[in-house]
Amino acid sequence: MRQLNRIASASYLFLDAVLEAVRYPRGAHVLVACMPKSASTSLTNAIAAYPGFRKVALAAAYGSREQELCQIRLSRYNHRGPYVAQQHLRNSSFTQSLIEQYRLAPIVLVRDLSDVVLSIRDHLHRESRESPIAIFTPEHLRQSPAELEETIVRIAMPWYLSFYVGWRSDRRAHIVAYEDLVRDPQSAIEAILRFSGIEPQEQYMPRVLEAFRGPNNRINVGVSGRGRLLGSGAAAALGHLLDQYRECDADPYFRRMRSALSATVSTT
Repeated sequence: MRQLNRIASASYLFLDAVLEAVRYPRGAHVLVACMPKSASTSLTNAIAAYPGFRKVALAAAYGSREQELCQIRLSRYNHRGPYVAQQHLRNSSFTQSLIEQYRLAPIVLVRDLSDVVLSIRDHLHRESRESPIAIFTPEHLRQSPAELEETIVRIAMPWYLSFYVGWRSDRRAHIVAYEDLVRDPQSAIEAILRFSGIEPQEQYMPRVLEAFRGPNNRINVGVSGRGRLLGSGAAAALGHLLDQYRECDADPYFRRMRSALSATVSTT
């Protein structure tokens, strides 16, 4: 089996090199690099519903594994038409080299971290403890809601901040806020398609929006502002994490989170 996998992998790389040499058409390649619990499944399904697109996996594995790009999968799908892929992927120089080589359109999906903490809390109880960003144990699930929120901030939010700080200065990335996406999905998706080199056609948008609002998109509540209910301990811990990136104090995303935390602290 391993030998067959090696042969298949080599064939993907070889065929991709040949097609690249003869300048075979690629199509749009949309990479949704996303924070977990940011409506990324909804967004990816919506783009996949646009005519010509399909949804593919560009990571070698999922579950608790870091969702790095797999070059073999990139080669496999490189000349098979437009696609969209969704991955919880931090930025790095190697990732940037793959984005450039395979001409990916990076869509970076972010969400207010106060809201994310509550969404993760609900997810842990309703779905699964498995995650590529932190290890959650059965003992964590026995904590009170306030204690679990603070635990989530301390062990999971560093990944989120690393994700955002790594992508924020990448001029080739198109950053989309969860709050803007759920408020006006059509405008957000149309902007993403244009960024990817496709002029959106109005007649296709109803099916795209239907896919965005579909029943299997794993949105817990689908509203912003829940973070105002965050416990005082978790809010203070999150504020301390933001303090570690003082160079981002003027960043609009950080300013929105500071404002949300101020509202949280004032009501607890």
